[in-house]
Amino acid sequence: MPAVVIITEPFVSSAQAMAVAHGLPDYPFVVIPHPIAATASNTLQGWADQVADQVAGMFLHTTG
Repeated sequence: MPAVVIITEPFVSSAQAMAVAHGLPDYPFVVIPHPIAATASNTLQGWADQVADQVAGMFLHTTG
């Protein structure tokens, strides 16, 4: 099943470490700002809009 990993900035090193640990050192993921829980919904929507093309490209294998 296709999936795109979306993480916030503080978790980049953890995501990279997990990818390496699972034998996928070049596994792509999308990074958005932090935090999520305390952020206004309009700001979250803006972040989502900013990465939408990247996410779509990853699903379609046109970006990494």
